[in-house]
Amino acid sequence: MIDLAGKVAVVTGSGRGIGRAEATRLAAYGAKVVVNDLGVATDGSETDEAPADEVVSEIRAAGGEAVSDRSDISTAAGGETLVRRAVDEWGRLDIVVNNAGFGRPRMAFNMTEAEWDDVIRVHLKGTFSVTAPACRWWREETKAGRGGYGRIINTATGLLMLGGAGQSNYVAAKAGVMAFTNAVATEMAPYGVTANTIMPSAYTRLAAIGWRSRKHNEAAGSDVDYGDPVHVAEMVCYVASPDAGYLSGQTFQVRAGMVEHIRAWEVDRVVERGDRGWAAPDLAGEIPRMFGAGAKPAELPPKDWKDDYEAKGGSATAPEKS
Repeated sequence: MIDLAGKVAVVTGSGRGIGRAEATRLAAYGAKVVVNDLGVATDGSETDEAPADEVVSEIRAAGGEAVSDRSDISTAAGGETLVRRAVDEWGRLDIVVNNAGFGRPRMAFNMTEAEWDDVIRVHLKGTFSVTAPACRWWREETKAGRGGYGRIINTATGLLMLGGAGQSNYVAAKAGVMAFTNAVATEMAPYGVTANTIMPSAYTRLAAIGWRSRKHNEAAGSDVDYGDPVHVAEMVCYVASPDAGYLSGQTFQVRAGMVEHIRAWEVDRVVERGDRGWAAPDLAGEIPRMFGAGAKPAELPPKDWKDDYEAKGGSATAPEKS
């Protein structure tokens, strides 16, 4: 059983959609939750809505504990205020879920500087603005002999594997979130804090993928709503739990009832020249072979060919290829 009783979580952008599901499910497993949401529209413009208050009411009606927060996490001050709200309210912080964001889709050749800056500011800087003060608090707790538990769960996007045309600002921010998460995972390991990334897919205002999941449901004859954000939230609850303490610096895509482990920034194919460096004309013939084009490379001699060749009276240069 996943047990988060006594744990305190902050979830940004948790007034609607995936964030709302994350907040309510964390509470269902026993966590006390700070529900952070500014109530903005999908493009980040202001509204008079207060969805965080609605989520708090829902959690309390179900017997859980929650408070709302309207800090602007795209600023360092807002992130500090959010973390401090959790500590002041319940004396501790255990889980940080960075989910807040909005979209300003536009082809790069039409995108304005403001559209680029605003998306980077909320998604990437916002993730930093909350994570940094949380890490400072966990580090101080460990130094005082009271630490040893922390979970950072950041949000990326599966568009990183699809190119994301029209979303260059969004995918650039999310690639930054992934790299940032991996670095923080290394930095915070000595303090018992893990950091992982989730690539979520669900029916939300920001991600209009409903037709895919609905088509999948119809084809499978399933009554399960695979686009329900609760499936993403359940993965977040697991990663936030003591059971997942061995996971850090990892990325998971959760979509249509499927969880995929994503490997990023790994070496794939290699061409190597040990005797000297590459010149551009040589690379023009070699690089296409990395992608299955051009003539098939001749078999390389064994690594100890020089010793064998010299033993047979040859010179220590590469044998001719037939």
